Amino acid sequence: MGGESHDLVAGGTPEQIVDSLMGDRSPRNIRACLPAEDQDFFDRDFRQAMAGATEELDLGPVDDLLAYWWHVARMKATGEYQAVLAEGRRVQADIESGEYVPGRPLREVLAERAAELGVKLDL
Repeated sequence: MGGESHDLVAGGTPEQIVDSLMGDRSPRNIRACLPAEDQDFFDRDFRQAMAGATEELDLGPVDDLLAYWWHVARMKATGEYQAVLAEGRRVQADIESGEYVPGRPLREVLAERAAELGVKLDL
């Protein structure tokens, strides 16, 4: 799918978007696979990361940023993002009401998921 128009990918099915993301992790494709309402945020973050990379001569933060946005694009395409937000709201409501919320510490879960994606997080 890497050779197809990026506009087609953005309007594609969740499966097409995920296939595109799996085959092409370029900034242009990640941006095209994001919902329109996220593209300006991606642009801002990417430009800021590239400016920093130019000053520091270090592409590590750019790679981390692209991994983050790749994951967001994939989650939003599949509906997983909304499910995560809904679960977060449910847990937050339980915490605020004084309910015991079993589970692992968030830092541990985030570190594990980041490692699976090859993303370095400073927690």
